[in-house]
Amino acid sequence: MTCLPSRLLFVLILLSAAILAVHAQSHPVLGCFPDNPRTDCGNPTITQQQCLQKGCCWLPVNPNPNNEPWCVNQTMGVPPPPFSPPADGLPFNSTERALMMSYFLENINVCCIDSSGPDGTEQCQNCGGVVAAPDYNTGPGGNYCFAWIRDSALSMRALMNTNNDTTKVMSLMKNYVNWVLTNQAADDPNGIDIRTEPKFTLPTPGYPFTGGWCRPQTDGPGLRATTLIQFANALLANQQQSFVQQYLWTGDSSQYNGGAIKFDLDWVAANWASSGCDLWEEIQSDDFFWNRYTMRYALVQGSALASAMGDSSTAASYTAAAAAINATLSAHYNGQFVYESTNRQEDSAVIIAFTVGYLNDGIFAPDSQEVAGTLLTLAELFHGMFYINQQDDKQKVPGVLFGRYQGDTYGAGGAGPWILCTGAAAQAMYDAGLEVLRKNALPPLTALKLWGRLFEVSTLPSTPAEFAAAALSAGDGILMRIRAHVEAPAINFRLSEQFDPTTGAEQSAQSLTWSYSQVLLACRHRDMLVAAQHGQ
Repeated sequence: MTCLPSRLLFVLILLSAAILAVHAQSHPVLGCFPDNPRTDCGNPTITQQQCLQKGCCWLPVNPNPNNEPWCVNQTMGVPPPPFSPPADGLPFNSTERALMMSYFLENINVCCIDSSGPDGTEQCQNCGGVVAAPDYNTGPGGNYCFAWIRDSALSMRALMNTNNDTTKVMSLMKNYVNWVLTNQAADDPNGIDIRTEPKFTLPTPGYPFTGGWCRPQTDGPGLRATTLIQFANALLANQQQSFVQQYLWTGDSSQYNGGAIKFDLDWVAANWASSGCDLWEEIQSDDFFWNRYTMRYALVQGSALASAMGDSSTAASYTAAAAAINATLSAHYNGQFVYESTNRQEDSAVIIAFTVGYLNDGIFAPDSQEVAGTLLTLAELFHGMFYINQQDDKQKVPGVLFGRYQGDTYGAGGAGPWILCTGAAAQAMYDAGLEVLRKNALPPLTALKLWGRLFEVSTLPSTPAEFAAAALSAGDGILMRIRAHVEAPAINFRLSEQFDPTTGAEQSAQSLTWSYSQVLLACRHRDMLVAAQHGQ
């Protein structure tokens, strides 16, 4: 037997390992491969759930001129290589976050085109509009080049919380205020209150959309007021009270209806119990958790601002309306999870509500049993609902991708996971860790057991620090699963609306503003949790 030099032996061992790794990655396996020839595994009426329960592949084709089957048998193919997490361990590093911020800013302060120039030529003006997505043909969703009240409000609020360029943010917010005042002053062509319209046209200066749509959308006024209240508080803190008094809270009904904030909140206080559309603009109810929880937040914040502006009567009316809403919220917890409405129970709108509307008052606190149960219920639902989650498991990608709700069908390749829903779930994990550190106490045992299942730990956290570390890891895992589908050079961290439920490819609206705002906001809450872990 010939003895090889130790250095040569080491090189041969590494080479052999590399060859084996390449062979393992390139070895064909039985699975779901959309580009392979198809053989029918079901019948024309089979559902996605029935198909997957049979062990078949659900591979939608849209459009489908050749009438290809969607439920097909598994075939042999080469799987993608295992997921490799970034060396720094961060879901998104500072360079990647800056890139997503640049994409986000492209969709904010969208210009109006008019003919007001001195020579009658078209000119581009900063009008403050926020486009939902610069995509004129998203597939089933059609044209997304509109400014939705909801999306715009949440995106501008996220901008204030994620962008450190104060001068730039102040300028963008003032343009947004101008946009809001233009919207509020418009005549409504659809027979409803202008404040409850879903969306406004772009690039023309803010006309209500006149086509068929789910109306009224009662969450819009409260969400918009919440964003403007945060801006008003920032202005007041910087001795810019004149802007607030001139545009946001005028104290005079003849001047911008009392101000952009008061005009919206007056509607919420008077109409919070009215019927309207859900967050996804598909069904109607007078008791959506999303609407109620975010309205309560807006009214409480608005009451504080009204007091600061010397309007005690309005402050009292907002406080009373918020208390009335508060009395309805506990009924949404069924002992397992918080449901959105009786006609749509398991819905990620509830998770988004937790992250948008918590008032630090213990009502559905981030570390509570109610929040943990809701996250767990929906994580289990969407893990089984989307084949891509099971494929990601096999590729050792951590986390889980979240969709909208049970029974969703909207999407070019079938209803898939939504980036904004997944990002909100990650933020909820970080918020749970922050809340436990703030209290310096673990949740009660019943809640802690639920969190342990979410964290996928064999031993429950025994200290607030251990809980926070587990929450950080769980949130990171969820964002890592988003990363796995957007880090390819061809995508370069542009965020669409959805992922294909089978392949994980991006689908539907491209470069969705709300996707950017939510992922960036989750990253910001991660920063806050890490700082809190270090006592900052």
